[in-house]
Amino acid sequence: MAMKYLSVFFVLILLIVSNSCDELTDSVDRPTDPLIDREVAESQDYNLTTPLYGMQVAINNRVDTGTRSILNLLDNRATQVLDCQFTEGSQLGFEDVMLGNGTIIPPLSQLRVYVVPNRFKCEAVGLSVCAGIYFFDNDIIVLSEGGFLDCGEFSVWRHELGHRYGMEADHSNQSDFQGCIGQDNCEFGDLLGIEIEGRN
Repeated sequence: MAMKYLSVFFVLILLIVSNSCDELTDSVDRPTDPLIDREVAESQDYNLTTPLYGMQVAINNRVDTGTRSILNLLDNRATQVLDCQFTEGSQLGFEDVMLGNGTIIPPLSQLRVYVVPNRFKCEAVGLSVCAGIYFFDNDIIVLSEGGFLDCGEFSVWRHELGHRYGMEADHSNQSDFQGCIGQDNCEFGDLLGIEIEGRN
């Protein structure tokens, strides 16, 4: 009898996971905006700043979330990533950070963030549609408000910060960051060790 209930429980677990995070790779019936490349990202007017780290932010006028909420969210989740990933913690957001390969990452006040409403066409490793992308040479993150179905708004912000702080573009070292960059409402899949391909 216990085996019967265990089987039912296992099937329910699989259904929950399959109805949440595997939407990360499904673009059917989801709005997609035009191509955002380096030139488009560079051309924005980054006239807003976050209250804590002073990140430079541009928000597309079609984004629904309020400006103050976005700015606070960017700061709060950046703090979470830094506290989780580095022993020095969130103070590193105000300092130059030297990565293991000798690369110097400037303070978060140098980072530009362009917030857009929907996933967008992109030129990323292995992807043609993104919910977020980090332009390494420009220190710009483009971030989709809509993100992925059932994974919360701005679901890839932590992931893109991971790229800024040393995660490779091809995700070859993603396991070094996974505990700190998990998706907001998708941690259940991450908890089970299910890695979603193509999260960028």
